[in-house]
Amino acid sequence: MPRIFLTSATAALSTDAAPVGGGVAVLDALIPHLQSAQFDVTLLTPGSEESRDGIRQTLPVAEWSQADPARLLQLNARDYARFAVQWEAALGRYFADIEPRDSVVLANDTSEGPPFAQLHRNGFRQMALLHVIVSEFFSRRYIAQPTGLPLGGHHLSALWRTLNRLGLASHAPSVARLIWAKEAELARFVDAPIAPSDGVAQSLSECYPESRVGQRTRIIPWGVIGDPQPALRSARHETLRGLGADPNRFTLLTLSRISPEKRIHLIIDALRLIEQQSPATAERIQLVVAGAPAYMGGGDNERRLRRAAQQLTLADVHFVGYVSGLEKWALFAAADAFCSPSSYEAYGLTIAQALASGTPAITASHAGARAIMSPELGWIADPTPRAFAAAIRRALHADETADIQRFRNATADWGAAHPFRSAAVRLIEIARTLAQGDDFDDFVEADR
Repeated sequence: MPRIFLTSATAALSTDAAPVGGGVAVLDALIPHLQSAQFDVTLLTPGSEESRDGIRQTLPVAEWSQADPARLLQLNARDYARFAVQWEAALGRYFADIEPRDSVVLANDTSEGPPFAQLHRNGFRQMALLHVIVSEFFSRRYIAQPTGLPLGGHHLSALWRTLNRLGLASHAPSVARLIWAKEAELARFVDAPIAPSDGVAQSLSECYPESRVGQRTRIIPWGVIGDPQPALRSARHETLRGLGADPNRFTLLTLSRISPEKRIHLIIDALRLIEQQSPATAERIQLVVAGAPAYMGGGDNERRLRRAAQQLTLADVHFVGYVSGLEKWALFAAADAFCSPSSYEAYGLTIAQALASGTPAITASHAGARAIMSPELGWIADPTPRAFAAAIRRALHADETADIQRFRNATADWGAAHPFRSAAVRLIEIARTLAQGDDFDDFVEADR
């Protein structure tokens, strides 16, 4: 029986209770498919001590023993880097005692992944699910957006290579070494990086061109994870009243962790502009913000958003906290339009879930939106308050006409045509090829 080892720090947390992001949702959805395909599955997660519970193998990490596992979501950059280094070392020790034959290691993250070079030297075949290109995300979040400088991930990764050649990289902060050195290792040594969109695959290739990673990267869109229920639209009034929202208002929904890169402020700024331009229109709109703060800057960001929302005088904003399960699907179906203004989405799982619930979307032009959206599914807007305000007004106009049924039919049809199991089948084919020791180059040619 082929073995597959899944490495994921955040998989120690549950998507039902914490805003750990789409990466854990993908892994949770994949595991049953791997088990059905007769893989021997081991899920490696950090903990305060070594233990085994079913498929979950917990490895001791010193940073983890200091608090509840959810503390990972509140670590600052320095503490996060220290944790990631400790986690990598724990994984290195674990795999030093594992026979690589008939085995595949699948990393569900880059920064929190295993020591890719060490595993390669020891004979392991490796896969990695690319939920973010860390260099690209860092450049947008911390340089391009605050400064306006047109610097992308490939610029910073090229700078890192220069520092490395000059012998200066060792003097960089640990979080910088974690970003570029680790991602460069993935690009060089992982047999099969898996990108959920063309934009992510292209970004990785541009950041690390010397690795020729583009030739090994497979593009597998995740599709819809979970069990969407468009029929819950009939319970719209009850759903919104239960959240303290007005079912008679046109309802915008955004659902994500609350952190700066999600750019929820764009929607609030757009509503402020609509108040100025057309007070009567603003009175008919409300925004439901579903999610909880997580990762660096999340708490401060939520406080800023709440202050901004309080300054609106006509449009309403409701912060309803973290939602999951049936409550989440009911909310998707109850919304009149779903908003994804993020600066970075590798795929956009919540966009896919909203569409599958029969709800059209308004999105920024990130990689996830470009992989999913088309004119019959909603609107892609520039990341400005003016552009988002215009898109909201177009969505409101569609809701007032027969166009809305066309949108709802198209979005639900899209969801039915893109189940996650299609992605799982392709991932399993790749994992089986690697575990059997077959020539992956032949598989790549057949897969093209």
